[in-house]
Amino acid sequence: MLRRLVASGPLRTSSSSSSGMSRGLRPRGRGISDVASTEEFQRLTAAGGPPTLAFYTAPWCGPCQEVAPHIDDISGRLEGRHLRILRIDVDAMHNLAREQGIKAVPQFEVHREGHVVERLAGCGPEAVAEAAARHAADYAEMLKKKEER
Repeated sequence: MLRRLVASGPLRTSSSSSSGMSRGLRPRGRGISDVASTEEFQRLTAAGGPPTLAFYTAPWCGPCQEVAPHIDDISGRLEGRHLRILRIDVDAMHNLAREQGIKAVPQFEVHREGHVVERLAGCGPEAVAEAAARHAADYAEMLKKKEER
Protein backbone atom coordinates (compact mmCIF):
# COMPACT_ATOMS: atom_id res chain seq x y z
CA MET A 1 0.00 0.00 0.00
CA LEU A 2 1.35 3.38 -0.97
CA ARG A 3 1.19 6.26 1.42
CA ARG A 4 0.48 9.87 0.70
CA LEU A 5 3.59 11.98 0.80
CA VAL A 6 3.39 14.99 3.07
CA ALA A 7 5.40 17.86 1.67
CA SER A 8 7.98 18.93 4.20
CA GLY A 9 10.42 20.56 1.85
CA PRO A 10 12.36 19.50 -1.20
CA LEU A 11 13.91 16.07 -1.26
CA ARG A 12 15.91 15.62 -4.43
CA THR A 13 18.12 12.71 -5.21
CA SER A 14 20.01 11.99 -8.35
CA SER A 15 21.24 8.74 -9.76
CA SER A 16 23.04 7.88 -12.95
CA SER A 17 22.13 4.69 -13.48
CA SER A 18 -6.24 8.71 -13.42
CA SER A 19 -8.11 6.37 -13.09
CA GLY A 20 -10.15 5.07 -16.03
CA MET A 21 -7.19 4.45 -18.30
CA SER A 22 -7.51 2.40 -21.44
CA ARG A 23 -4.90 0.11 -22.96
CA GLY A 24 -1.75 1.77 -24.24
CA LEU A 25 -1.31 5.52 -23.94
CA ARG A 26 -4.05 8.09 -23.89
CA PRO A 27 -3.15 11.75 -24.19
CA ARG A 28 -4.50 13.87 -21.37
CA GLY A 29 -4.33 17.58 -20.79
CA ARG A 30 -1.74 19.29 -22.96
CA GLY A 31 0.27 16.33 -24.14
CA ILE A 32 0.52 14.43 -20.87
CA SER A 33 0.10 10.73 -21.52
CA ASP A 34 -1.44 8.29 -19.08
CA VAL A 35 0.60 5.09 -19.06
CA ALA A 36 -1.42 1.90 -19.00
CA SER A 37 1.24 -0.77 -19.51
CA THR A 38 4.75 -1.50 -18.34
CA GLU A 39 5.79 -2.06 -21.95
CA GLU A 40 4.68 1.45 -22.97
CA PHE A 41 6.48 2.95 -19.98
CA GLN A 42 9.69 1.12 -20.87
CA ARG A 43 9.43 2.17 -24.51
CA LEU A 44 8.82 5.82 -23.65
CA THR A 45 11.64 6.04 -21.12
CA ALA A 46 14.17 4.08 -23.19
CA ALA A 47 17.28 5.55 -24.77
CA GLY A 48 16.88 7.58 -27.92
CA GLY A 49 14.11 10.00 -27.01
CA PRO A 50 13.77 13.23 -25.08
CA PRO A 51 13.93 13.31 -21.28
CA THR A 52 10.75 12.03 -19.69
CA LEU A 53 9.12 13.43 -16.57
CA ALA A 54 7.14 10.64 -14.90
CA PHE A 55 4.40 11.80 -12.52
CA TYR A 56 3.29 9.05 -10.10
CA THR A 57 -0.17 9.82 -8.78
CA ALA A 58 -3.39 8.30 -7.42
CA PRO A 59 -7.02 9.43 -7.57
CA TRP A 60 -7.35 9.31 -3.76
CA CYS A 61 -4.25 11.46 -3.18
CA GLY A 62 -5.14 15.06 -2.26
CA PRO A 63 -1.64 16.48 -2.84
CA CYS A 64 -1.55 14.73 -6.24
CA GLN A 65 -4.79 16.46 -7.23
CA GLU A 66 -3.41 19.78 -6.01
CA VAL A 67 -0.21 19.51 -8.05
CA ALA A 68 -1.93 18.16 -11.21
CA PRO A 69 -2.88 21.60 -12.64
CA HIS A 70 0.74 22.69 -12.24
CA ILE A 71 1.90 19.62 -14.18
CA ASP A 72 -0.63 20.49 -16.90
CA ASP A 73 0.89 23.99 -17.00
CA ILE A 74 4.42 22.57 -17.25
CA SER A 75 3.23 20.35 -20.07
CA GLY A 76 1.69 23.30 -21.91
CA ARG A 77 4.95 25.25 -21.66
CA LEU A 78 7.60 22.58 -22.12
CA GLU A 79 6.33 19.34 -23.58
CA GLY A 80 7.23 18.60 -27.15
CA ARG A 81 10.45 17.81 -28.94
CA HIS A 82 12.57 18.37 -25.80
CA LEU A 83 10.45 16.84 -23.02
CA ARG A 84 7.85 14.11 -22.61
CA ILE A 85 5.50 13.90 -19.62
CA LEU A 86 3.89 10.70 -18.40
CA ARG A 87 1.25 10.24 -15.71
CA ILE A 88 1.26 6.90 -13.89
CA ASP A 89 -1.70 5.93 -11.70
CA VAL A 90 -0.06 3.84 -8.98
CA ASP A 91 -3.31 1.99 -8.25
CA ALA A 92 -3.74 0.87 -11.87
CA MET A 93 0.00 0.33 -12.40
CA HIS A 94 0.97 -1.05 -8.98
CA ASN A 95 3.57 -3.48 -10.40
CA LEU A 96 5.32 -0.68 -12.29
CA ALA A 97 5.23 1.57 -9.22
CA ARG A 98 6.78 -1.20 -7.14
CA GLU A 99 9.46 -1.90 -9.79
CA GLN A 100 10.35 1.81 -9.83
CA GLY A 101 10.57 1.93 -6.04
CA ILE A 102 7.65 4.32 -5.60
CA LYS A 103 6.58 4.23 -1.96
CA ALA A 104 4.63 7.50 -1.69
CA VAL A 105 2.76 9.84 -4.00
CA PRO A 106 3.03 12.34 -5.54
CA GLN A 107 6.48 11.52 -6.77
CA PHE A 108 8.35 12.50 -9.91
CA GLU A 109 11.22 10.95 -11.82
CA VAL A 110 13.17 12.28 -14.78
CA HIS A 111 14.27 9.52 -17.14
CA ARG A 112 17.03 10.02 -19.67
CA GLU A 113 18.55 7.44 -22.00
CA GLY A 114 16.76 4.63 -20.17
CA HIS A 115 17.90 5.68 -16.66
CA VAL A 116 16.39 7.63 -13.79
CA VAL A 117 18.56 10.73 -13.52
CA GLU A 118 16.56 12.67 -10.94
CA ARG A 119 13.86 11.96 -8.36
CA LEU A 120 11.66 14.59 -6.73
CA ALA A 121 9.42 13.93 -3.75
CA GLY A 122 7.97 16.17 -1.10
CA CYS A 123 8.59 19.30 -3.12
CA GLY A 124 6.38 21.99 -4.56
CA PRO A 125 5.48 22.55 -8.19
CA GLU A 126 8.25 25.13 -8.58
CA ALA A 127 10.92 22.47 -8.05
CA VAL A 128 9.23 20.16 -10.56
CA ALA A 129 8.99 23.00 -13.10
CA GLU A 130 12.66 23.87 -12.58
CA ALA A 131 13.76 20.25 -13.07
CA ALA A 132 11.59 19.85 -16.18
CA ALA A 133 12.89 23.12 -17.70
CA ARG A 134 16.50 22.22 -16.90
CA HIS A 135 16.30 18.76 -18.48
CA ALA A 136 14.43 20.09 -21.54
CA ALA A 137 17.05 22.83 -22.02
CA ASP A 138 19.92 20.35 -21.65
CA TYR A 139 18.34 18.10 -24.27
CA ALA A 140 17.71 21.06 -26.62
CA GLU A 141 21.36 22.09 -26.27
CA MET A 142 22.51 18.55 -27.00
CA LEU A 143 20.34 18.45 -30.16
CA LYS A 144 21.65 21.85 -31.26
CA LYS A 145 25.26 20.70 -30.91
CA LYS A 146 24.44 17.50 -32.78
CA GLU A 147 22.87 19.47 -35.66
CA GLU A 148 25.91 21.79 -35.87
CA ARG A 149 28.25 18.89 -36.57
